Amino acid sequence: MKIFSDRILKLVVICLYLSFTSTACAEPISIQYFHQKDCHDCVLTDPIVNRIESQYNNGSVVISRIETSTADGFNQWNKYGFLEIPAIVINNETKISKEEITEEKLKTSINEYLLEEEKNTENSTEKIQEKEQDNEFINTNLNLPFAYSLGLFSGFSPCLMAILGFLLSFTAGTSSSTKNGMIRAMVFGLGLVSSYIVLGICLLSFRKSIPSLDGFSFITGIIVILIGLNLLGILKSPVALDNYFQNSARKYAGTLGGVFSSGYCFRL
Repeated sequence: MKIFSDRILKLVVICLYLSFTSTACAEPISIQYFHQKDCHDCVLTDPIVNRIESQYNNGSVVISRIETSTADGFNQWNKYGFLEIPAIVINNETKISKEEITEEKLKTSINEYLLEEEKNTENSTEKIQEKEQDNEFINTNLNLPFAYSLGLFSGFSPCLMAILGFLLSFTAGTSSSTKNGMIRAMVFGLGLVSSYIVLGICLLSFRKSIPSLDGFSFITGIIVILIGLNLLGILKSPVALDNYFQNSARKYAGTLGGVFSSGYCFRL
């Protein structure tokens, strides 16, 4: 159980990590080009920036032209500590001053970011494949054993064992022989198993009829609350069936059908 819980926790962490990583990798490379009208040096760098934009026109690079003659543009340019214009900042990290603005320099910087993004994408793909393999392992190899172990351990509940022991003793005590007692006990167990199977099928059908898992959880929660209020005596059932069940139990307790019904109703 602990190993299974640890594996589930790891898968959740991987999913969260991949979701953030994928979001980060999906963002294009941002280039801020600080320039100004009537700037002699900007006239020389404008064609370089235009060529870079035309070469990377597949959406992987986004160039923002920021006019430093405006107050907002000046503040953005000034926060990077530049002394002259034109200037370029790539992904808010790589700063390129006026003397370093060349087509080769820009291509080199952009390609380094693209290569890093490609490596991150490959790593994300590998982790997604590993996650799918883990999910496949859990879905194919652990679901049935896990469900079986849950049902097995739930049978060792102190309250359940006490009541079950009493009912089995009563069932076996009403028989005429040991063989008959074993048969009655098996029929009782068959009724108990049948009730869980029917309950599981009903829940599965009910879940498929509701497209939203939130709606299923909400309706199930209301049903559980109503059952709890009924057990506490706060909410009374509109139909009283206690006397009917008691009379039926006295009448048919000695028959196999009654034993089966007792096992079927035991989970209630």
